[in-house]
Amino acid sequence: MIEQDILIQEGINLLLTGMVIVFTFLVLLIISVNILRVFFLSSVQDNGLSHNASNSSVQIKNETHHKIIKEVLGGMRA
Repeated sequence: MIEQDILIQEGINLLLTGMVIVFTFLVLLIISVNILRVFFLSSVQDNGLSHNASNSSVQIKNETHHKIIKEVLGGMRA
């Protein structure tokens, strides 16, 4: 019976250690993603003029993609 208690105790310790490691990893991942988001957001705001110029070309590409998707879906339905 004592061997089973020791085994259960070690299993619980291993479980808790694993959970703490995963939780720490997720917290660090969330913090690093937010830091990178803030960094890239500030760099995009610094290049605001070039972003406005490229926005119209992105909109044209999006319209072209939407037309292609509509044609493909129309061909599938027929």
